[in-house]
Amino acid sequence: VLFLIYIAGAMLGLIAAKVLKTFVFRGESEPFVMEMPKYRLPSLKLIWHTVYGQAKSYLKKAGTFIVAASMLIWFASNYPNDQVLKEQYEEKLALVETEEKTSLLENEYKKLALEQSYLGQIGHAIAPVFAPLGFDWRMSVALGTGLAAKEVVVSTLGILYALGDEVDEESEGLVAQIKANIPFASALAFIVFVMIYLPCLAASVVFAKEAGGWRYLGYLFVFTTITAWVLAFIVYQIVQLIGV
Repeated sequence: VLFLIYIAGAMLGLIAAKVLKTFVFRGESEPFVMEMPKYRLPSLKLIWHTVYGQAKSYLKKAGTFIVAASMLIWFASNYPNDQVLKEQYEEKLALVETEEKTSLLENEYKKLALEQSYLGQIGHAIAPVFAPLGFDWRMSVALGTGLAAKEVVVSTLGILYALGDEVDEESEGLVAQIKANIPFASALAFIVFVMIYLPCLAASVVFAKEAGGWRYLGYLFVFTTITAWVLAFIVYQIVQLIGV
């Protein structure tokens, strides 16, 4: 399955490049000639200066925005902080004696806190947009946190299904919850959407810098989001028609 996802992503990249070349970047391609240097064993001094220069440039150009955006997502997923809810669960935790029940209560609190956060409210608000794809509000919230990094999608689903934030794609509890709550057609559409929509913050910021302006990041967001929505919708409808 993972191999098919990888191949599908590569094929979609080639198709997208062809479409953009045909309808957006028209005209003759300019020849690109690169003179290859002689192969020599690089000196440690050269390696140090190259690595240091590239790392400094990345941290200076992209690091500031990445940190700011990550803090924004963290803030949106942790606030507003409902003190009444927190105190209620602290009282319940004080009465619990086993670690298993403590873990269940902590996960339940994280789920409710995230649902009531700004990010959870946004997820509920945009849920109708993703309803034609078979996504519920939990999946919509996971897509929002996935803007920071795609792997965060899995841990977000783990929190929203009250399993904790230390789950991964091989966690039996998460797999069982997905099977019980997410139809097969919706799951496939979700995989397609996550595969296509805007990449992580680091890649997005570097793209904007290399492309020559932040407006290109806006173009990338619109293009990838619309493409992801349309293809996920097609997959969802086809799987439903097949009746899998």
